[in-house]
Amino acid sequence: MSRRALPALVVVLVAMISIVIAARTEPVVADPVFSTPAGDWMPSVTETEALTGSWFCPGVPATGEDGVGGEVVVANRDGDPMEGQFTVLTPDGPAAAQDFMVEPWSTTTIDVDAFSTVEFASVVVETEGGRGIVEQRAIHPAGESVAPCANDASDTWYLADGFTVDGSVETLLVTNPYDEPATARLRFATESGEFTPGSFQGFVIQPQSVEVIRLAEGVLNEPVIAVELVTESGRVVLGRAQHYVGGGRLGYDVSLAAPALRDQWWFADGEVGEGISETFAIYNPTDDDVTVDVVFLGVPIEANFGDVEPIEVAARSVVVYDPSSEDDGATLPEGRHAVVFSTLSDPSIVVERVLTRPAGDSVATSVVLGAPPRSDGFVASRWHIGIGPSSPAPEALVIYNVDNGEGAITVRAVGPGGPTEIDGLTDVPIGAAAVITIDLEAADALDSELIVDATNRVFVERRLPRGAGLEGTSGSWAIPSASS
Repeated sequence: MSRRALPALVVVLVAMISIVIAARTEPVVADPVFSTPAGDWMPSVTETEALTGSWFCPGVPATGEDGVGGEVVVANRDGDPMEGQFTVLTPDGPAAAQDFMVEPWSTTTIDVDAFSTVEFASVVVETEGGRGIVEQRAIHPAGESVAPCANDASDTWYLADGFTVDGSVETLLVTNPYDEPATARLRFATESGEFTPGSFQGFVIQPQSVEVIRLAEGVLNEPVIAVELVTESGRVVLGRAQHYVGGGRLGYDVSLAAPALRDQWWFADGEVGEGISETFAIYNPTDDDVTVDVVFLGVPIEANFGDVEPIEVAARSVVVYDPSSEDDGATLPEGRHAVVFSTLSDPSIVVERVLTRPAGDSVATSVVLGAPPRSDGFVASRWHIGIGPSSPAPEALVIYNVDNGEGAITVRAVGPGGPTEIDGLTDVPIGAAAVITIDLEAADALDSELIVDATNRVFVERRLPRGAGLEGTSGSWAIPSASS
């Protein structure tokens, strides 16, 4: 059996076990509870009733300059009004705290830079009732970037990719949302090795504030910079703002780091084509070397794409993997593919994908952290989108079917009367272990919260127009349902 087939077989066996377990479990109606942190999973929502909901946004630019800003969108997924409070945090502390209400099946937008003029600000949102969705949009002349907000703070955070080539600027945003100071330390890894700057060992993040760390000032001209943040006291939220201005990358991206290491990271939106560059940064911050298997999925059998050699990632190091540079001459066929990175070691890696695509006469770079299954192996069949496209967006959704059986996808738009089906987006077929794209171009699919339902388990990425008059798209995950 080939190295490529073995991980795929493991995935199929896990899927079969999950299906058997699900079939033997009776539905349980849960009592209302307080919000449950996502732990080592990704931002998620629950379909059951909760008493409260907490969301921690990674941060947006708020300089007040022309074309620069940020907003937080709160979506109400319920037929009753939803009340809550938001707090805007800056490097100088809280800038505002206000109550708000979101009408049934509606959204409200918080204009972050209306409350403070600072380089970056973050927002904490608390809701009464846990059926809200909170996402942020960073606005910049180099492009808009959307990211889900975290369900909880953490004492560990990880980033695999960072970039400071040709003047590109990477900025870390460390938010302490609590009333007590937090103390943290940072560790970095580049192609030349690991380093731990003394100034970032035991540095303090003041209560209810944002610490802004510009890596370009101390880590110049690096094609990859991985980051580990560990708190010695308190819990924080780590975001990354990346402005690409050269070195083959262009664009702007603000995203949330990973709160935990995992043994699997999945990506739905892979693509090979003219002018497209796709690479993956794999970071191992542990004290042991690990072997990482790569399996490309949704690739036609007739493409005869051969084995992918396992990738050796030494302890406390970062490796950049480029699928186009396989030394055995194998090449991925043109078109779409999904991919999973896995290791038989204990949870020990974090993986980010860098996709640079043609955008008119230029290019657009988007970096997306992989999606892990939940620690119990759960993969969602329902995904939510709080921020969708505001203009027609071809191939806006990229969906990978995890299961080895055919399925169907239905996309609903949330309006005043609740979720309604979108013409042409009902029971869209998806093949077994296949990748499909879905256009969001109908009027009722625009400027709306969206719900993606699948008959199978799926991963859902979205590609939104970059705005600011720019061509190209910016990638991010939809938000999985924790109980679908």
